[in-house]
Amino acid sequence: MSLKFITKNVAVYEALRKDIIEGRLKPGQKIIMSEVAKAFGLSDIPVREAIRRLESEGYVHFTPHVGAIVTELDGGKIIELYLIRTELESLATRLAVPHVTSKDIDFLVKKNREMELAIQSEKLEKLGALNKDFHLRIYRAAPYPTLTQLIEDLWEKMERTQCVFSFVPERAVASVEEHKKIIEALEAKDTVLAESLVKNQKSFTMEALERFIKESYADYAAEGQG
Repeated sequence: MSLKFITKNVAVYEALRKDIIEGRLKPGQKIIMSEVAKAFGLSDIPVREAIRRLESEGYVHFTPHVGAIVTELDGGKIIELYLIRTELESLATRLAVPHVTSKDIDFLVKKNREMELAIQSEKLEKLGALNKDFHLRIYRAAPYPTLTQLIEDLWEKMERTQCVFSFVPERAVASVEEHKKIIEALEAKDTVLAESLVKNQKSFTMEALERFIKESYADYAAEGQG
């Protein structure tokens, strides 16, 4: 297998994976391999290899004579992981407050402003990564690397939930406003308030995702019966 072929294979894989994570390819949506191949100017072979890799990682389900379909989000697993994240991230916030610096605050303000601009330009797919950068900057201020690593590992396990802002746009504007309050609490060194605000934000997002998953599953089931 040539390096050139591997490069094409990886390019298709990374592009499709990014589209799934950022919400451009939605749960239940069919991926037409011939269209993907045409878009990349490739044969079907590297596209098929990319699909197989995505299937092994749980992003798509491939059925002969049907094709590749983006997998549904696992609501039960997402809620379980969100409950764990909520507790760990609120704890990390509380522990981080005394250690947050002016540079940290400047970074948080910048990232939140970038989120505002992404919303204004209707580039909601950018919000997931910006939101992740915002929160991890807070948690990394705490002098507890094991706790931070646990949180980062959970974010990786829930990578597909970054698309929440694409699927539930109303959470985008609300999240930016919540971030502003979190920043104010951090500046004021108000440990109790900062912890509470982060915990509440996680709960709001979890509820929004849970509603989306239920509605998405109902729509997908209805299409299957139609």
